[in-house]
Amino acid sequence: MARIICVANGKGGVNKTTTTVNLGYELAKKGFRVLFVDFDSQSDLSKYFTNMDSEFYIGDVLLDHKFDIQKAIYPAIIKGDEMPNLFIIPGRTRDVMTKLDMDMVSLQRREQRLEMQLKKVADDYDFVICDTPPTANTLVMNAVNAADEFIIPTEFKSNSLDGIDTVLDHIQEVKFCEEDEINFLVVPSKIDKRAKKSLNYGIEYCAERFPENTAKTTIWQRTDFTDAEFRSLPCSVANPASEAAMYYKNLANEVINNVA
Repeated sequence: MARIICVANGKGGVNKTTTTVNLGYELAKKGFRVLFVDFDSQSDLSKYFTNMDSEFYIGDVLLDHKFDIQKAIYPAIIKGDEMPNLFIIPGRTRDVMTKLDMDMVSLQRREQRLEMQLKKVADDYDFVICDTPPTANTLVMNAVNAADEFIIPTEFKSNSLDGIDTVLDHIQEVKFCEEDEINFLVVPSKIDKRAKKSLNYGIEYCAERFPENTAKTTIWQRTDFTDAEFRSLPCSVANPASEAAMYYKNLANEVINNVA
């Protein structure tokens, strides 16, 4: 049975897609079968692993409960080759994803459609990882409702740290649960060691607010990320020996061991 992970933060630009890409890739390298689901309106995850020309996308999965989800699952492509153990349900352009969200509003059980569809393939994968936008729309509600676990990347900036509580509040509303019932991991990301004031503030904030739910792995700011993102490659492919690649290897190990 797959562990379903939603990568989320109420603020944009905090490494959600970068985290999804690299975490999923490292898990697949370790032999786990990983399925990505791209909910982000920018579809950057799909740009990493597809040619953006797939016949089916996440909208087909959600709009028709009788749709065969297997048709929308594609092997992830890296440098023109299929990556073993890595698969994706792609997204579309911003306009298409915006229309999809609007079309979902009138549907019955609109927030549970991903969960129902994933049940059909849950035994085929070890991990399902959903990349989400910072907005609390119907698509995000589907990812939240389906997820067993949450990864919340955050910068050490006040608006990004506030975004953690926004996510947790949203999860509680969707799942009708309390915060201490949520299996989540806060991942400090894009952290600049030179910014001592924000660094100290972020460390203290996470230690006080989320002492049991902050990752041991910190994703420090590195130029390796810029190069990998420019080339639309996981860090371990762009530069296998880089510190950036090592960060996500470590994070993957944490996630593997983070069994509630």
